[in-house]
Amino acid sequence: MKTRIFLILTLVLAVAGAAWAAPQRIVSLAPSITENLFALGVGDRVVGVTSWCDYPEEAKGKTVIGDALSLNLELLLSLEPDLIVGDASLVQSHLESLKGFGIPTYVIAPTSIAEVQTALVELGAAVGAAEQGKELARAMEEKLTELTSSVKRSFRPRVWIEVWNDPLMTAGPGSFMHELIELAGGENIAGDADTAWPMFSEELVIERDPQVIILTSYNLEEVLNRPAWQGTTALKTGCVYEVNPDLYSRTTPRMLDALSELISLLDGIQP
Repeated sequence: MKTRIFLILTLVLAVAGAAWAAPQRIVSLAPSITENLFALGVGDRVVGVTSWCDYPEEAKGKTVIGDALSLNLELLLSLEPDLIVGDASLVQSHLESLKGFGIPTYVIAPTSIAEVQTALVELGAAVGAAEQGKELARAMEEKLTELTSSVKRSFRPRVWIEVWNDPLMTAGPGSFMHELIELAGGENIAGDADTAWPMFSEELVIERDPQVIILTSYNLEEVLNRPAWQGTTALKTGCVYEVNPDLYSRTTPRMLDALSELISLLDGIQP
């Protein structure tokens, strides 16, 4: 798995035989991790989260230890966690500090649906919910098969997915958003980008003329009023959609809800 990092995991999983006990005081450092912990059925053992952790609703009642980019280490330590779980793309700057405190720390960074399934299995094992992790992965596989088998289009609509608007940023190969577009039967107009999360020029978007625009930053009105974009097929046909960014940006089982939505949106596009 790309960029997946396991730190001090032996302190969690490699304890001899019966001496190992499932962690009871877990701190999550990313919204996707929090969501996955609740999906695994161990939400009651989560004692700390970030300010971005807003799903499920119960997560909002947990102690907030920072925003993942800036952690309150004193508060975090006061919670006396026996496991810290984070996303490598968000907590890289904190890894050495966390390691120094000797707290078991488990860090992952899935970049595809398959890696999310693997992460659920491994995270389930790390928190004492192995069977639930396997079941979540199986359920994702079944839903993925069902969704992809429903795609019957004879052409691939051109899609622009806008991750951010200033600077203009999108999803390229190696990102899960790119994978969602491909699985939904679309053509990502940034499919030839050199990075997973590239910046893109307005001129190139217009030149490639997307038939569908997906927005993940709640900026629909701003996009609809861009003078240079008025000639794009997406704006002329009204195929500009503001979506729930959590479904598209969090590596959880709900990313398949994003896939389902994408398939429905693309089904409405004419060649």
